[in-house]
Amino acid sequence: MTSPEHLDELLEELGLQVAATFTAVCGGDEDAVIRAFGGDPADARPVRLEDLRELDDDGDYILVSRSGATVVAVESNNFQGSREEVLRPLSRLGRTASAFWNVNAVAELSLAEDGLLQSVLDMVVPEDPYGARPDAWEPLLKGLTLGVGGTWGSGLAAVERATGARFDQAWARGPHRCVRITEVPRYVLGQGLVDSPLLEREPFVSYVSDLGPTLMGRMRRHALELAVAHADLCAHPLAVSALAMDDTTAAERDRTRHELDAAGALALSRSHTLLADEPEEFTPEWERPSHLLFRQAIVFGILATCVAEHRPGTKACFPDIMSSLVSAMTGDGERVREFWMVDRLHDAARRAG
Repeated sequence: MTSPEHLDELLEELGLQVAATFTAVCGGDEDAVIRAFGGDPADARPVRLEDLRELDDDGDYILVSRSGATVVAVESNNFQGSREEVLRPLSRLGRTASAFWNVNAVAELSLAEDGLLQSVLDMVVPEDPYGARPDAWEPLLKGLTLGVGGTWGSGLAAVERATGARFDQAWARGPHRCVRITEVPRYVLGQGLVDSPLLEREPFVSYVSDLGPTLMGRMRRHALELAVAHADLCAHPLAVSALAMDDTTAAERDRTRHELDAAGALALSRSHTLLADEPEEFTPEWERPSHLLFRQAIVFGILATCVAEHRPGTKACFPDIMSSLVSAMTGDGERVREFWMVDRLHDAARRAG
């Protein structure tokens, strides 16, 4: 295995220390790997690895090469090799691992095998891996430093261990095929959702049967109702009023919006006060007593936005609140799982338009 220190030096030399993705496929065929990334092997041309970064402004590219029996694909400032839609098909060719990082310190280490994501973890906060076997990375990480004090070189070293690839100078200076790629379409539902029992009941049966933009308003209301319940606000008069805005006057809507803003500010203030007295070590974060108030503050704010943008006679026409709701749907449980299903289907419905 190449040491993390040497790998960090290599990334520096190649100008890939800020944003890159390295994907390695055990025993794979180069042309098959190119196709899995959305490229055409017939378009491949030789390019030096150190020149990859110069192609950024002219579309998305991968450089494909061999390291022993392993096929390696490298991207500069792109992340296609970290996506489920690419990793799962690649893993049917052979065990596949990828390391991805960007300028915002978003960084993932992924291990896929037999058509499934086995383990995916955040290289900055690696304590909560997910996948078919979340602990699959664990034996491959011994002696490597992730999280605080870790570097991207440690992620590359883990990919080496998982696949047998060697990211050394001989590989870096060897032949690389450059191919322009197009984004592989997203799955409607990914691993962990496609077999969910939620899909066997309404309203999800109806969502899936006629997935398209006309359902987005209904999905947004569904997601908002889940957030209201998750924040324990179902019986709160302001939440009840906000969800029944259609039969109110403009003055009533304006008053309700101001009251919601005030309720949100009060909940946030109380949350901060309570948080100050709580122990610093509290895991998981969403189980803090202060977090329910924080969640309520978020929901009050989103309700205020909905009331402000409401137009009479358009009950289903909620603004796009899905991304805002994410921070209110922390934790676990049936409501949270239902929300994430609605969120993915909402995204698919948008793309269907």
